[in-house]
Amino acid sequence: MLRAVAVGQRILLAMALGIISSDLQGNAAPTFGPALTNGEVNIAGLTEISGLAASRNNANVLWTHKDSGHPAVVYAIDTFGRLLGRYNVPGNVDTEDIAIGPGPVTNVSYLYVGDIGDNNSTRSNIKIYQIPEPAVYARQYANPVSVTPKGTRTITLTYPDGAKDAEAMTMDPVTGDLFIFTKESPTRIYTASKSLLDTNDSFGLTFLKTLNFAVPNAADISPSGNEIVLRQENFARLWLRAFGQDVGTALSGTPIVIPVTGTANGEVNGEAIGFDAVGRGYFTLSDSSVTQPLRYFSRTSSDGPPTQRALVEAGAAWQYLDNGTDQGTAWRMPLFDSSSWSNGTAQFGYGDGDEQTEVSFGGNAANKYITTYFRKNFTVENAASITNLTLKLLVDDGAAVFLNGAPVVYFGLATNATYRALATVQSGSLEDTWFSFPVDPSNLTNGVNTLAVEVHQASASSSDLSFDLQLIATYDSAAIIPPKLNVTRVNTNEKLS
Repeated sequence: MLRAVAVGQRILLAMALGIISSDLQGNAAPTFGPALTNGEVNIAGLTEISGLAASRNNANVLWTHKDSGHPAVVYAIDTFGRLLGRYNVPGNVDTEDIAIGPGPVTNVSYLYVGDIGDNNSTRSNIKIYQIPEPAVYARQYANPVSVTPKGTRTITLTYPDGAKDAEAMTMDPVTGDLFIFTKESPTRIYTASKSLLDTNDSFGLTFLKTLNFAVPNAADISPSGNEIVLRQENFARLWLRAFGQDVGTALSGTPIVIPVTGTANGEVNGEAIGFDAVGRGYFTLSDSSVTQPLRYFSRTSSDGPPTQRALVEAGAAWQYLDNGTDQGTAWRMPLFDSSSWSNGTAQFGYGDGDEQTEVSFGGNAANKYITTYFRKNFTVENAASITNLTLKLLVDDGAAVFLNGAPVVYFGLATNATYRALATVQSGSLEDTWFSFPVDPSNLTNGVNTLAVEVHQASASSSDLSFDLQLIATYDSAAIIPPKLNVTRVNTNEKLS
Protein backbone atom coordinates (compact mmCIF):
# COMPACT_ATOMS: atom_id res chain seq x y z
CA MET A 1 0.00 0.00 0.00
CA LEU A 2 2.98 2.26 0.07
CA ARG A 3 2.38 3.82 -3.26
CA ALA A 4 1.26 5.88 -0.31
CA VAL A 5 4.79 7.02 0.40
CA ALA A 6 4.86 9.35 -2.59
CA VAL A 7 1.34 10.44 -1.75
CA GLY A 8 2.35 10.91 1.87
CA GLN A 9 5.27 13.10 0.90
CA ARG A 10 2.94 15.26 -1.21
CA ILE A 11 0.54 15.52 1.71
CA LEU A 12 3.29 16.57 4.12
CA LEU A 13 4.60 19.14 1.65
CA ALA A 14 1.13 20.58 1.13
CA MET A 15 0.44 20.66 4.87
CA ALA A 16 3.75 22.43 5.51
CA LEU A 17 3.31 25.01 2.77
CA GLY A 18 -0.40 25.56 3.25
CA ILE A 19 -1.25 25.05 -0.41
CA ILE A 20 -3.55 22.03 -0.39
CA SER A 21 -5.97 22.39 -3.31
CA SER A 22 -7.02 25.98 -2.73
CA ASP A 23 -10.16 27.16 -4.48
CA LEU A 24 -9.26 30.65 -5.58
CA GLN A 25 -12.92 31.59 -5.91
CA GLY A 26 -13.60 30.82 -2.24
CA ASN A 27 -16.41 28.77 -0.79
CA ALA A 28 -19.28 29.37 1.61
CA ALA A 29 -18.25 26.30 3.58
CA PRO A 30 -15.09 24.20 3.84
CA THR A 31 -14.82 21.25 1.47
CA PHE A 32 -12.50 18.26 1.54
CA GLY A 33 -11.37 15.87 -1.16
CA PRO A 34 -11.56 12.08 -1.20
CA ALA A 35 -9.25 10.00 0.95
CA LEU A 36 -5.55 9.81 0.17
CA THR A 37 -3.73 6.85 1.65
CA ASN A 38 -0.96 8.41 3.69
CA GLY A 39 0.58 5.12 4.80
CA GLU A 40 -0.26 1.78 6.29
CA VAL A 41 -0.54 1.00 9.99
CA ASN A 42 0.84 -2.48 10.63
CA ILE A 43 1.97 -2.49 14.25
CA ALA A 44 1.99 -5.57 16.43
CA GLY A 45 -0.67 -5.26 19.11
CA LEU A 46 -2.31 -2.15 17.66
CA THR A 47 -5.79 -3.39 16.78
CA GLU A 48 -9.27 -2.00 17.36
CA ILE A 49 -8.08 1.60 17.08
CA SER A 50 -10.62 3.94 18.65
CA GLY A 51 -9.11 7.42 18.80
CA LEU A 52 -6.76 9.72 16.92
CA ALA A 53 -5.22 13.12 17.63
CA ALA A 54 -2.46 15.02 15.84
CA SER A 55 0.33 16.35 18.03
CA ARG A 56 0.56 20.12 18.25
CA ASN A 57 4.22 20.05 19.35
CA ASN A 58 5.81 17.07 17.59
CA ALA A 59 5.90 17.48 13.82
CA ASN A 60 4.12 14.75 11.84
CA VAL A 61 3.18 12.75 14.94
CA LEU A 62 -0.25 11.22 15.62
CA TRP A 63 -1.50 9.77 18.92
CA THR A 64 -3.78 6.73 18.89
CA HIS A 65 -4.92 3.86 21.12
CA LYS A 66 -7.00 0.69 21.34
CA ASP A 67 -10.29 0.18 23.15
CA SER A 68 -11.45 -2.34 25.79
CA GLY A 69 -9.66 -5.59 26.48
CA HIS A 70 -6.21 -4.28 25.59
CA PRO A 71 -3.18 -3.05 27.55
CA ALA A 72 -3.31 0.52 28.81
CA VAL A 73 -1.09 2.10 26.13
CA VAL A 74 -1.16 5.18 23.91
CA TYR A 75 0.78 4.86 20.66
CA ALA A 76 2.74 7.58 18.89
CA ILE A 77 2.87 6.96 15.14
CA ASP A 78 4.15 9.12 12.33
CA THR A 79 2.04 10.31 9.41
CA PHE A 80 3.21 7.31 7.38
CA GLY A 81 1.70 5.00 10.02
CA ARG A 82 5.02 3.86 11.50
CA LEU A 83 5.39 3.20 15.21
CA LEU A 84 7.41 5.78 17.18
CA GLY A 85 6.61 4.74 20.73
CA ARG A 86 4.33 3.11 23.27
CA TYR A 87 3.37 5.29 26.23
CA ASN A 88 1.77 3.62 29.25
CA VAL A 89 -1.33 5.07 30.94
CA PRO A 90 -2.79 4.06 34.34
CA GLY A 91 -5.69 1.92 33.08
CA ASN A 92 -8.01 0.85 30.28
CA VAL A 93 -11.54 -0.28 31.03
CA ASP A 94 -12.69 0.94 27.61
CA THR A 95 -10.59 3.73 26.12
CA GLU A 96 -12.52 5.26 23.22
CA ASP A 97 -11.10 8.65 22.19
CA ILE A 98 -8.16 10.99 22.69
CA ALA A 99 -7.83 14.78 22.60
CA ILE A 100 -5.14 17.44 22.95
CA GLY A 101 -5.47 20.80 24.66
CA PRO A 102 -4.37 23.13 27.45
CA GLY A 103 -4.13 22.11 31.08
CA PRO A 104 -3.00 23.22 34.52
CA VAL A 105 0.42 24.57 33.47
CA THR A 106 0.39 27.52 31.10
CA ASN A 107 2.12 27.00 27.76
CA VAL A 108 2.06 23.19 28.03
CA SER A 109 0.04 20.92 25.74
CA TYR A 110 -1.70 17.93 27.36
CA LEU A 111 -3.06 14.65 26.08
CA TYR A 112 -6.50 13.64 27.35
CA VAL A 113 -7.13 9.91 27.01
CA GLY A 114 -10.82 9.11 27.38
CA ASP A 115 -11.57 5.85 29.21
CA ILE A 116 -15.26 6.56 28.60
CA GLY A 117 -16.71 3.45 26.95
CA ASP A 118 -19.47 1.54 28.73
CA ASN A 119 -21.37 -0.82 26.42
CA ASN A 120 -23.87 -1.85 29.09
CA SER A 121 -24.08 1.58 30.80
CA THR A 122 -23.12 0.13 34.18
CA ARG A 123 -19.98 2.05 35.18
CA SER A 124 -20.35 4.20 38.27
CA ASN A 125 -17.74 6.58 36.85
CA ILE A 126 -15.41 7.08 33.90
CA LYS A 127 -11.74 8.10 33.74
CA ILE A 128 -9.73 10.70 31.86
CA TYR A 129 -5.93 10.35 31.83
CA GLN A 130 -4.23 13.74 31.52
CA ILE A 131 -0.61 13.61 30.30
CA PRO A 132 1.82 16.46 29.58
CA GLU A 133 2.43 15.67 25.92
CA PRO A 134 5.85 13.97 25.66
CA ALA A 135 8.47 15.03 23.15
CA VAL A 136 8.52 12.57 20.24
CA TYR A 137 11.07 12.49 17.42
CA ALA A 138 10.79 11.20 13.85
CA ARG A 139 13.98 9.20 14.35
CA GLN A 140 12.21 6.97 16.88
CA TYR A 141 10.70 4.84 14.08
CA ALA A 142 14.08 3.09 13.83
CA ASN A 143 13.93 2.14 17.53
CA PRO A 144 10.48 2.83 19.03
CA VAL A 145 10.47 3.66 22.73
CA SER A 146 8.33 2.06 25.42
CA VAL A 147 7.98 4.35 28.42
CA THR A 148 5.68 5.58 31.14
CA PRO A 149 5.19 9.32 30.54
CA LYS A 150 5.86 11.69 33.40
CA GLY A 151 3.15 13.65 35.17
CA THR A 152 0.08 11.55 34.29
CA ARG A 153 -3.07 12.34 36.28
CA THR A 154 -6.20 10.21 36.55
CA ILE A 155 -9.39 12.31 36.63
CA THR A 156 -12.58 10.50 37.68
CA LEU A 157 -15.85 11.82 36.23
CA THR A 158 -19.49 10.96 36.93
CA TYR A 159 -22.60 11.72 34.88
CA PRO A 160 -25.32 13.75 36.58
CA ASP A 161 -28.07 11.42 35.35
CA GLY A 162 -26.67 7.90 35.45
CA ALA A 163 -24.17 5.80 33.53
CA LYS A 164 -23.75 6.39 29.79
CA ASP A 165 -21.91 4.71 26.95
CA ALA A 166 -19.70 7.12 25.01
CA GLU A 167 -17.06 6.81 22.30
CA ALA A 168 -16.57 10.44 21.20
CA MET A 169 -14.63 13.06 23.15
CA THR A 170 -12.85 16.30 22.32
CA MET A 171 -11.32 19.34 23.96
CA ASP A 172 -11.81 22.99 23.10
CA PRO A 173 -8.32 24.40 22.43
CA VAL A 174 -9.62 27.91 23.15
CA THR A 175 -11.21 27.37 26.58
CA GLY A 176 -9.69 24.04 27.67
CA ASP A 177 -13.16 22.60 28.36
CA LEU A 178 -13.73 18.89 27.67
CA PHE A 179 -16.79 17.52 25.79
CA ILE A 180 -18.15 13.96 25.78
CA PHE A 181 -20.80 12.79 23.29
CA THR A 182 -22.87 9.76 24.30
CA LYS A 183 -23.53 6.86 21.97
CA GLU A 184 -27.23 7.60 21.67
CA SER A 185 -29.59 8.98 19.05
CA PRO A 186 -29.75 11.89 19.48
CA THR A 187 -26.43 12.16 21.27
CA ARG A 188 -26.27 13.86 24.66
CA ILE A 189 -23.34 16.21 25.27
CA TYR A 190 -21.65 16.52 28.67
CA THR A 191 -18.85 18.90 29.58
CA ALA A 192 -16.08 19.33 32.13
CA SER A 193 -14.69 22.85 32.57
CA LYS A 194 -10.98 23.59 32.44
CA SER A 195 -11.11 25.05 35.95
CA LEU A 196 -12.39 21.73 37.34
CA LEU A 197 -10.06 19.61 35.23
CA ASP A 198 -7.07 21.65 36.39
CA THR A 199 -7.80 21.47 40.10
CA ASN A 200 -9.87 18.35 40.85
CA ASP A 201 -9.18 14.64 40.54
CA SER A 202 -12.85 13.69 40.87
CA PHE A 203 -16.04 15.62 40.04
CA GLY A 204 -19.33 15.51 38.17
CA LEU A 205 -19.89 16.26 34.50
CA THR A 206 -22.40 18.93 33.44
CA PHE A 207 -25.10 18.15 30.87
CA LEU A 208 -24.90 20.64 28.00
CA LYS A 209 -27.51 19.72 25.39
CA THR A 210 -28.77 17.06 22.99
CA LEU A 211 -27.60 17.09 19.39
CA ASN A 212 -29.31 15.56 16.37
CA PHE A 213 -26.44 13.22 15.54
CA ALA A 214 -26.82 9.45 15.84
CA VAL A 215 -24.41 7.42 18.02
CA PRO A 216 -21.12 9.30 17.34
CA ASN A 217 -17.92 7.32 17.78
CA ALA A 218 -15.29 10.06 17.33
CA ALA A 219 -14.94 13.84 17.66
CA ASP A 220 -12.36 16.56 17.25
CA ILE A 221 -12.04 20.36 17.26
CA SER A 222 -9.56 22.03 14.93
CA PRO A 223 -6.36 23.46 16.47
CA SER A 224 -7.66 27.03 16.09
CA GLY A 225 -11.05 26.04 17.54
CA ASN A 226 -13.11 27.19 14.55
CA GLU A 227 -14.29 23.80 13.27
CA ILE A 228 -15.90 20.87 15.10
CA VAL A 229 -16.25 17.37 13.61
CA LEU A 230 -18.23 14.30 14.64
CA ARG A 231 -18.16 10.99 12.84
CA GLN A 232 -19.95 7.69 12.74
CA GLU A 233 -18.81 4.64 10.78
CA ASN A 234 -20.25 5.81 7.46
CA PHE A 235 -20.62 9.57 7.73
CA ALA A 236 -19.21 12.69 9.34
CA ARG A 237 -20.35 16.26 9.92
CA LEU A 238 -18.53 19.56 10.50
CA TRP A 239 -19.86 22.61 12.37
CA LEU A 240 -18.37 26.07 11.92
CA ARG A 241 -17.66 28.10 15.04
CA ALA A 242 -17.43 31.88 14.97
CA PHE A 243 -14.81 33.80 16.91
CA GLY A 244 -15.91 34.09 20.54
CA GLN A 245 -18.74 31.58 20.14
CA ASP A 246 -19.06 28.76 22.66
CA VAL A 247 -19.10 25.14 21.51
CA GLY A 248 -22.73 24.53 22.46
CA THR A 249 -23.94 27.47 20.39
CA ALA A 250 -21.76 26.45 17.44
CA LEU A 251 -23.30 22.98 17.50
CA SER A 252 -26.73 24.57 17.14
CA GLY A 253 -25.79 25.61 13.62
CA THR A 254 -26.32 23.65 10.42
CA PRO A 255 -23.65 20.97 9.96
CA ILE A 256 -21.67 20.46 6.76
CA VAL A 257 -21.27 17.00 5.24
CA ILE A 258 -17.62 15.93 5.04
CA PRO A 259 -16.30 12.66 3.61
CA VAL A 260 -15.18 9.49 5.36
CA THR A 261 -14.41 6.23 3.58
CA GLY A 262 -17.01 4.03 5.30
CA THR A 263 -17.81 0.35 5.06
CA ALA A 264 -18.66 0.41 1.35
CA ASN A 265 -15.03 1.26 0.56
CA GLY A 266 -13.23 -0.86 3.11
CA GLU A 267 -13.16 1.18 6.31
CA VAL A 268 -15.14 -1.17 8.53
CA ASN A 269 -16.01 0.17 11.97
CA GLY A 270 -14.21 3.47 11.47
CA GLU A 271 -13.92 4.95 14.94
CA ALA A 272 -11.20 7.59 14.69
CA ILE A 273 -10.99 11.07 13.20
CA GLY A 274 -8.59 13.91 13.92
CA PHE A 275 -7.54 17.17 12.31
CA ASP A 276 -3.93 17.51 11.27
CA ALA A 277 -1.65 19.70 13.38
CA VAL A 278 -2.82 22.97 11.80
CA GLY A 279 -6.34 22.08 10.67
CA ARG A 280 -5.94 21.94 6.89
CA GLY A 281 -7.30 18.40 6.67
CA TYR A 282 -8.03 15.37 8.82
CA PHE A 283 -6.95 11.76 9.29
CA THR A 284 -9.10 8.69 9.88
CA LEU A 285 -8.43 5.15 11.07
CA SER A 286 -10.53 2.02 11.46
CA ASP A 287 -10.55 -0.50 14.31
CA SER A 288 -11.23 -3.44 12.02
CA SER A 289 -7.84 -5.17 11.66
CA VAL A 290 -4.12 -5.15 12.42
CA THR A 291 -3.19 -3.79 8.98
CA GLN A 292 -5.10 -0.79 7.74
CA PRO A 293 -4.66 2.41 5.73
CA LEU A 294 -4.02 5.74 7.41
CA ARG A 295 -6.31 7.98 5.38
CA TYR A 296 -5.99 11.74 4.92
CA PHE A 297 -8.69 14.10 3.62
CA SER A 298 -7.21 17.33 2.30
CA ARG A 299 -9.06 20.65 2.25
CA THR A 300 -10.14 21.69 -1.25
CA SER A 301 -11.51 25.11 -0.26
CA SER A 302 -9.45 28.23 0.35
CA ASP A 303 -10.58 28.78 3.93
CA GLY A 304 -7.83 26.90 5.73
CA PRO A 305 -5.45 28.24 8.37
CA PRO A 306 -2.36 30.26 7.41
CA THR A 307 0.95 28.69 6.50
CA GLN A 308 3.30 27.58 9.27
CA ARG A 309 6.95 26.64 8.97
CA ALA A 310 9.55 25.38 11.38
CA LEU A 311 12.48 27.80 11.12
CA VAL A 312 14.27 25.60 13.65
CA GLU A 313 13.10 22.00 13.95
CA ALA A 314 13.15 19.68 16.94
CA GLY A 315 16.26 17.54 17.01
CA ALA A 316 18.26 20.07 14.97
CA ALA A 317 22.04 20.53 14.94
CA TRP A 318 23.51 23.17 17.28
CA GLN A 319 26.91 24.37 18.42
CA TYR A 320 27.54 24.08 22.15
CA LEU A 321 30.10 24.95 24.81
CA ASP A 322 30.23 22.76 27.92
CA ASN A 323 33.52 23.69 29.63
CA GLY A 324 32.09 25.63 32.56
CA THR A 325 33.53 29.01 31.57
CA ASP A 326 31.84 32.39 31.92
CA GLN A 327 31.11 33.64 28.39
CA GLY A 328 29.79 37.03 29.42
CA THR A 329 27.36 38.46 26.85
CA ALA A 330 29.28 38.72 23.57
CA TRP A 331 28.51 35.08 22.68
CA ARG A 332 24.82 35.99 22.22
CA MET A 333 25.47 38.19 19.20
CA PRO A 334 25.17 37.03 15.57
CA LEU A 335 28.78 37.89 14.64
CA PHE A 336 30.35 36.04 17.57
CA ASP A 337 32.98 33.51 16.45
CA SER A 338 31.88 30.13 17.82
CA SER A 339 33.90 28.03 15.37
CA SER A 340 35.82 26.41 18.24
CA TRP A 341 32.62 25.15 19.90
CA SER A 342 31.48 21.54 19.65
CA ASN A 343 28.71 20.39 17.33
CA GLY A 344 25.83 18.01 18.02
CA THR A 345 22.14 17.34 17.58
CA ALA A 346 19.31 17.72 20.08
CA GLN A 347 18.25 16.59 22.56
CA PHE A 348 21.34 17.65 24.45
CA GLY A 349 22.01 16.79 28.06
CA TYR A 350 22.98 14.05 30.47
CA GLY A 351 21.47 11.78 33.08
CA ASP A 352 18.19 10.80 31.37
CA GLY A 353 19.35 8.36 28.71
CA ASP A 354 17.30 9.96 25.92
CA GLU A 355 19.84 12.52 24.74
CA GLN A 356 21.33 12.45 21.24
CA THR A 357 24.33 14.50 22.34
CA GLU A 358 25.76 14.11 25.82
CA VAL A 359 27.31 17.26 27.22
CA SER A 360 29.92 17.47 29.95
CA PHE A 361 29.17 18.59 33.50
CA GLY A 362 32.82 18.71 34.56
CA GLY A 363 34.90 16.40 36.68
CA ASN A 364 32.93 16.61 39.91
CA ALA A 365 29.41 15.11 40.03
CA ALA A 366 28.72 16.97 43.26
CA ASN A 367 29.77 20.31 41.75
CA LYS A 368 28.58 20.32 38.13
CA TYR A 369 28.79 23.24 35.74
CA ILE A 370 25.80 25.53 36.26
CA THR A 371 25.63 26.91 32.71
CA THR A 372 25.91 25.29 29.28
CA TYR A 373 25.78 27.38 26.08
CA PHE A 374 24.12 26.67 22.71
CA ARG A 375 24.08 28.58 19.40
CA LYS A 376 22.35 28.06 16.08
CA ASN A 377 22.18 30.03 12.83
CA PHE A 378 19.14 29.70 10.57
CA THR A 379 17.92 31.44 7.43
CA VAL A 380 14.68 33.38 7.05
CA GLU A 381 13.09 34.49 3.80
CA ASN A 382 10.29 37.04 3.62
CA ALA A 383 10.55 37.92 7.32
CA ALA A 384 8.09 40.80 6.95
CA SER A 385 5.34 38.27 6.09
CA ILE A 386 5.69 36.42 9.40
CA THR A 387 2.71 37.38 11.53
CA ASN A 388 3.35 35.14 14.55
CA LEU A 389 6.41 33.44 15.97
CA THR A 390 6.30 30.66 18.57
CA LEU A 391 9.29 29.34 20.45
CA LYS A 392 8.95 25.82 21.89
CA LEU A 393 11.41 24.94 24.60
CA LEU A 394 12.27 21.61 26.21
CA VAL A 395 14.62 22.23 29.11
CA ASP A 396 15.74 21.03 32.49
CA ASP A 397 16.08 23.17 34.54
CA GLY A 398 16.01 26.77 33.21
CA ALA A 399 17.06 28.77 30.17
CA ALA A 400 17.62 32.24 28.76
CA VAL A 401 17.01 32.54 25.01
CA PHE A 402 18.35 35.32 22.79
CA LEU A 403 17.33 35.98 19.18
CA ASN A 404 19.83 38.07 17.23
CA GLY A 405 21.18 39.26 20.57
CA ALA A 406 17.81 40.31 22.04
CA PRO A 407 16.41 38.43 25.05
CA VAL A 408 13.11 36.74 24.11
CA VAL A 409 12.54 34.10 26.81
CA TYR A 410 13.61 33.69 30.41
CA PHE A 411 12.32 30.38 31.71
CA GLY A 412 13.00 29.45 35.32
CA LEU A 413 15.55 32.26 35.48
CA ALA A 414 15.49 35.85 36.62
CA THR A 415 15.80 38.48 33.91
CA ASN A 416 19.48 39.20 33.21
CA ALA A 417 20.50 36.16 35.27
CA THR A 418 24.26 35.94 35.73
CA TYR A 419 26.53 33.06 34.73
CA ARG A 420 26.34 31.28 38.11
CA ALA A 421 22.64 32.01 38.74
CA LEU A 422 20.67 28.92 39.70
CA ALA A 423 17.44 28.11 37.90
CA THR A 424 14.13 27.39 39.56
CA VAL A 425 13.73 23.68 40.19
CA GLN A 426 11.84 22.17 37.25
CA SER A 427 8.91 19.90 38.04
CA GLY A 428 9.92 16.34 37.25
CA SER A 429 6.56 15.82 35.57
CA LEU A 430 7.40 18.44 32.92
CA GLU A 431 10.98 17.51 32.06
CA ASP A 432 9.99 15.76 28.83
CA THR A 433 7.48 18.19 27.36
CA TRP A 434 7.50 21.39 25.30
CA PHE A 435 6.76 24.84 26.72
CA SER A 436 5.47 27.37 24.17
CA PHE A 437 6.25 31.09 24.19
CA PRO A 438 5.13 33.85 21.81
CA VAL A 439 8.03 35.83 20.33
CA ASP A 440 7.86 39.18 18.55
CA PRO A 441 8.56 38.38 14.85
CA SER A 442 10.13 41.81 14.40
CA ASN A 443 13.23 40.29 16.03
CA LEU A 444 13.80 38.39 12.79
CA THR A 445 15.62 39.67 9.74
CA ASN A 446 15.87 38.44 6.18
CA GLY A 447 18.87 36.18 5.75
CA VAL A 448 20.88 34.59 8.55
CA ASN A 449 19.52 34.82 12.11
CA THR A 450 21.06 33.56 15.34
CA LEU A 451 19.59 31.83 18.38
CA ALA A 452 21.72 31.75 21.53
CA VAL A 453 20.60 29.78 24.59
CA GLU A 454 22.13 29.34 28.00
CA VAL A 455 20.79 26.43 30.04
CA HIS A 456 21.13 26.67 33.82
CA GLN A 457 20.96 23.97 36.46
CA ALA A 458 18.90 24.37 39.63
CA SER A 459 21.78 23.06 41.71
CA ALA A 460 25.39 22.02 41.25
CA SER A 461 24.47 18.45 42.19
CA SER A 462 21.54 18.11 39.78
CA SER A 463 21.34 14.63 38.29
CA ASP A 464 20.31 15.59 34.77
CA LEU A 465 20.16 18.27 32.08
CA SER A 466 18.04 18.50 28.91
CA PHE A 467 17.71 20.96 26.03
CA ASP A 468 15.96 21.24 22.69
CA LEU A 469 14.20 24.11 20.92
CA GLN A 470 11.81 24.72 18.02
CA LEU A 471 10.98 28.02 16.34
CA ILE A 472 7.69 28.05 14.39
CA ALA A 473 6.68 30.89 12.06
CA THR A 474 3.14 31.68 10.88
CA TYR A 475 3.02 33.60 7.61
CA ASP A 476 0.51 36.08 6.25
CA SER A 477 -1.95 34.23 4.02
CA ALA A 478 -0.85 36.26 0.99
CA ALA A 479 2.85 35.49 1.45
CA ILE A 480 4.70 33.41 -1.10
CA ILE A 481 6.88 31.02 0.88
CA PRO A 482 9.62 29.10 -0.93
CA PRO A 483 9.43 25.33 -0.32
CA LYS A 484 11.32 23.95 2.65
CA LEU A 485 10.55 20.48 3.92
CA ASN A 486 12.71 17.63 5.11
CA VAL A 487 10.73 14.44 4.53
CA THR A 488 11.94 11.07 5.74
CA ARG A 489 12.02 8.89 2.65
CA VAL A 490 10.56 5.44 3.08
CA ASN A 491 11.62 2.40 1.11
CA THR A 492 8.43 1.22 -0.57
CA ASN A 493 9.44 -2.38 0.13
CA GLU A 494 9.97 -1.71 3.82
CA LYS A 495 7.82 -3.67 6.25
CA LEU A 496 6.22 -1.35 8.77
CA SER A 497 6.43 -2.58 12.34
